[in-house]
Amino acid sequence: MTNNISDEISNYLDLLYKRKYEVLPLQEEASTRRYFLIQTENSKEVLCVDQKLNQDFIEIAEFLLSHKIRTPEIIRVNENLNLTFLSWEGKDDLSCLSLEQYKKRLPEALDLILKLQTLEPPKIVSMRRFDLEKLMFEINLTIEKFHDMKKIYGLESELTGEARYFLEETAAYLDKHPVNVFTHRDFHCRNILLNEENGLTLIDFQDARMGIPQYDLVSLIYDAYYPLTKEYRFELIEYFRKRTIGSDIKFKESLYLQALQRSFKALGTYFRMVADEKKMKFKPSILSCLQQLEEIVQIGMFADSLYVFIRSLRNELAKHPEFKSLSHSL
Repeated sequence: MTNNISDEISNYLDLLYKRKYEVLPLQEEASTRRYFLIQTENSKEVLCVDQKLNQDFIEIAEFLLSHKIRTPEIIRVNENLNLTFLSWEGKDDLSCLSLEQYKKRLPEALDLILKLQTLEPPKIVSMRRFDLEKLMFEINLTIEKFHDMKKIYGLESELTGEARYFLEETAAYLDKHPVNVFTHRDFHCRNILLNEENGLTLIDFQDARMGIPQYDLVSLIYDAYYPLTKEYRFELIEYFRKRTIGSDIKFKESLYLQALQRSFKALGTYFRMVADEKKMKFKPSILSCLQQLEEIVQIGMFADSLYVFIRSLRNELAKHPEFKSLSHSL
């Protein structure tokens, strides 16, 4: 094994690069995919190792590149080993920037969302939508993983039937939204690379689907990896509202309901990474996400039962010995 790469893959790399290469693991994310930098004397490439070759990524990458949206280019694939080799787009993403640098690049990221919304999506995207079934699947998964966390950490917070009903009503409202556009689905700072030409390169778009215009916006402005102030969020929302499709259709009501559903889904992802995968580096993201959910519920003037649950869980985790030290940095 080399950097958690199997012997079979290492043997393939030896033949491909004539043994004159170096393998460096890249930042781990909340998925089954693993990424590595393959460096030779004259070149750099990114190797994606997955459980199954992701044809969706390949097809959508080609589509986006054809519309002049910068993504990694596909260099080669190995279907037998489920390997995808990608162009090197730089080692840093938006999360590496200082706050002031980050704020300067965010309008550029919003413009990228707006450009995605103008595209006539390929069939692989247009046939998938954030419909009621998908939205409720994500909500229910978070509830399931919350119960796993309760058992592991001895938590007492409860999600009442009233709070669940409000989440169901939220999903039903979003399902009926009249405008659906090309949606990246996971548009946060770590999925936007700073390429070596100082531009932005978009990654992790293989699950793109149709969603309401606010979906990618709330993914970015309520990003638990890089929390923003409420005041700055308002500025970004107004910038986006003036330029997006369907801005006249209950824009802010839809925005905060989508922020609620999306952030609740993200909370479930962080629960899963801690409870199932034992990746404790996601603990701060749980606290950050709960803090943002509390703000969303307050601004949206949503169900009191939902606020009580989020507030109770956040307070309980902040006092827990395994989370207490993390809460002071938020």
